Amino acid sequence: MSKRKPVARRKRSAADRLKPFWILLVLFVAVVGLGGYYAATWPGFRANQIVVIGNRRVGAKEILHRAAINRRINIWLQNMRAVADRVAAIPDVGQVTIRRAFPASVSIVLRERHPFAVILSGNKKIVVDRDLRVLDFGAAPTLPQFVVPISALAQGKDVKDERVARLRDDYDQLEGAHVIVKSMRYDRFGDLVAVTPRGVQILLGGDDEDLARKISLIGPILSQTAGKKIAAIDLRAPGTPVVRYK
Repeated sequence: MSKRKPVARRKRSAADRLKPFWILLVLFVAVVGLGGYYAATWPGFRANQIVVIGNRRVGAKEILHRAAINRRINIWLQNMRAVADRVAAIPDVGQVTIRRAFPASVSIVLRERHPFAVILSGNKKIVVDRDLRVLDFGAAPTLPQFVVPISALAQGKDVKDERVARLRDDYDQLEGAHVIVKSMRYDRFGDLVAVTPRGVQILLGGDDEDLARKISLIGPILSQTAGKKIAAIDLRAPGTPVVRYK
């Protein structure tokens, strides 16, 4: 008499194992969905306080208008990166940080841009900050002037001209050596020319590699010629500086 082979038991699928719990799963999903809906629509998460911090030049009203935070929508569901980008598009605004506080407070923390120089381009006067962002148009007599012909720009745009960036960097070197200049430009040969508030022209040549050496000579020369009417200091050959008198 032959023996019967044992019948292999079919392995239960995951769906079969979960069938006894389907009601619980449905209830769980429903509870999570209702909880999410309640959290998204609960009025307690709508912005009840929006504070602007760090502004002096730009009015809070303009900042709030640009931020465009919807007071009828949960603040935790709103795109605060987009809010920061909208505020940062204001010409006088630099870095922007948005901080949310539970349950429904928003702080807009910003760092404003400050006028650094005026670019004179023909009859245009363009006020820029140190990053060369265009802030305004018009006169600013207390700021250094960079005389460079550039194409028309709008407020909030960055000046991309390499010559302006070089003048900015050269001005920083002069300022670091306590040499005060009123204006800077390149002559028709591409040589750097700086003018002091007293109208003394400082001819610095076109080689930036030895600019620091040339700048170090300005202070001693001005000290030695104090009281005399100087027209120009020629430092294009730093080994043999030339002083021209009026």
